[in-house]
Amino acid sequence: MALERTEAVGESPTPAADQFQGRHLAIGANVLFSVVVATAIAGILQWGGYRKHAKIDLTDSSVNSLAPWTEQLFGGLEQKIRLTSMYFETDIEDEDQAKYRTKVNDLVALYQSVNPSKVEVDRFNPLQDHAKREAFLLRVRNLPKFAEQVGPYRELVERFQGEIAGAIGTLIQSELDAVTGLIEAASVDRERDALGQIQELLTRWKREIELAARDLEEAVSGSQPRYGAAKTILSGLTSGLPRDLNSIVSFSAQHVERNPELSEVVATYFSGAGERYQPVIDVVEDLSETVGALPQLDIENLLRQIAPTSNALVIETENDAKILGFGDVWPTADPNIPAGSARFADRLFKGEAAITTAAIQLTVTEKTAVTFVRFAGPPLFTGFPGSQQAPPYMQIKERLEEANFAVNEWDLATADGPPEVDPSPVRTIYIVLRPSPPPQMPMGQQQQPQFSEEHKQRILAALGENARALFLAGWMPGPFGAFPDPYPFDGYLNDTWGIHVASDLLLQRVYMGQKPGEFSIAQQSWVMQEMSRSDQVIVKDIRGRPSAFPFVSPLEIAADLPEGVNAEPLLWCERSEDLWGIKNVQTYVEKARAGRGVTMEAGDVLGPFNFAAAAEKGDGKIVVISSRSCMIDAFAMAQGLAITAEGFTYKDRNPGNLHLLLNALYWLNDKTEWMNVGTPVDLGTIEIDPGTELTIVRAFVFAVWPAMAACCGGVAWWIRRR
Repeated sequence: MALERTEAVGESPTPAADQFQGRHLAIGANVLFSVVVATAIAGILQWGGYRKHAKIDLTDSSVNSLAPWTEQLFGGLEQKIRLTSMYFETDIEDEDQAKYRTKVNDLVALYQSVNPSKVEVDRFNPLQDHAKREAFLLRVRNLPKFAEQVGPYRELVERFQGEIAGAIGTLIQSELDAVTGLIEAASVDRERDALGQIQELLTRWKREIELAARDLEEAVSGSQPRYGAAKTILSGLTSGLPRDLNSIVSFSAQHVERNPELSEVVATYFSGAGERYQPVIDVVEDLSETVGALPQLDIENLLRQIAPTSNALVIETENDAKILGFGDVWPTADPNIPAGSARFADRLFKGEAAITTAAIQLTVTEKTAVTFVRFAGPPLFTGFPGSQQAPPYMQIKERLEEANFAVNEWDLATADGPPEVDPSPVRTIYIVLRPSPPPQMPMGQQQQPQFSEEHKQRILAALGENARALFLAGWMPGPFGAFPDPYPFDGYLNDTWGIHVASDLLLQRVYMGQKPGEFSIAQQSWVMQEMSRSDQVIVKDIRGRPSAFPFVSPLEIAADLPEGVNAEPLLWCERSEDLWGIKNVQTYVEKARAGRGVTMEAGDVLGPFNFAAAAEKGDGKIVVISSRSCMIDAFAMAQGLAITAEGFTYKDRNPGNLHLLLNALYWLNDKTEWMNVGTPVDLGTIEIDPGTELTIVRAFVFAVWPAMAACCGGVAWWIRRR
């Protein structure tokens, strides 16, 4: 019946095999087309990669790449650098050790890839590769810096072994022989007792000298001499022997004076002790002074950090070396976690920052001084004895010293001029802090001096014609409540550099209240965290680094700058209805306490507000940041809890502050090639500068990729339709 019906309408039956073959060809053509398109896309991307090299590291700690500034620094090395990784390996190690070792070894390989002709890399297991470890220790000991320090130690040991030890031994042995004979010949108990005391002391020193000579030989012999131990041995010997020999001389003289009945031979022995002992005493005391003047052996401190399981990373130049300990490369994220119990997930990877800053310290011998200038107030780097309050710039000082600056402070209230720096720096950069108002003293006590014109002239005289300085200005309450204290250096900045600090204005964030036109004070309203930046080199790469600037006053750059001055803004807040520059802070404080909404008062203004600027004139340079507290440890080094791929951890809350400080100092020091060194970007987001690259990326994302996807889908649809 089915056949008849088919024949009736003029159709012929289609076999099932023919239907399957059609679908098979359609699917195969679809797959073939997709493979061809994917291959073409891969080929285009490969071709583009060869035409223009680019890479993006999406890891949270940037472990798969080096920052551009690090590549620039190591790409231009003029001397060779060797990186030696001594991360151990055992059969019973935990999984964290393998992670530490792998990341560090990968990192040093990245450094070598930047400049293979100047960067050498070595890796060995200090628990098993004993020959490599001995060769490494010998090589480091023979570096010129350490060999020069060891020279005086070696000469002193050789002098002691060749001359002084023999003279001491000869004296003690001859004295023992003489005393022994006198004791045997003595007929009076008092003589025998006195001679016996001397014999006992000399016998002990004979034994001490023999032990010291043996220990000294063990310390300086072999392939790895321990000259620090040799110094300790000689120091103990040279301090104790003269004391005891002088005591024998004093005892002998007193015994003769108190006992006139002594036999002539015993009295002669006692009386001649000083003449016999004095030459040796003089030699040993001279040796003691020489031992005390020996320079510190950096090689001893360095080698103490290289234990077989210490996970050390060593960076060497042709003259010097520096150890990067495990804590330098893998610091704990949470300062409350003991270092010994922290696991891999509890640590941050700071390998690039540690290696790059160490390279600067080793390759740059001349230092620049950074002098913090304050007036009164507590010390910046060390706390008062018994005080529970941490110094405001202690951690900042450590970071600046890691960046190869010589850091010190100058209190204008107590010193007429800046402190002396030894060795003399090539340049001094001043960080001028806002003068602290003196505390109100109780009645009857002497009031501390106020900041005066004389104090201001001290710092201006130090700056000179070609100033290199960073001014931390901003809003600060005066001695009578919330009324602002005028900025004392505003006249100098305005007249010399064309930058005016509007210290009578405080930037304040507000948010819309319940009633139209009424606002409320925002939380942390006096801290500026959203800002725009210029393309000036100091702030060009500050994106991606959160920053916080408290108590900000606006900066105004004059339209008609002083002759020869070039000034430009660095950071500013855009005009916004919820950001005000307010004059009468007390009014807002009272309204906030009363729970009332606020409105703009007379004299309040809207933005935009500049708050960081840089200026140049001839060989002079200055940077002004109108936030007096933005660089203290509490802001620049603050940490907070954040979530990462490894879970919750502590991270820097405002890394942009330290980044800004370092870059400003590098710019003031004419070392722009060092900018960003040691401050790797936390790549939580990817940002591309406006321009051709951004246009290409946008075109690829919004046009090319959708067009290719639509083309592929259309062809697939057409094939399936068939």
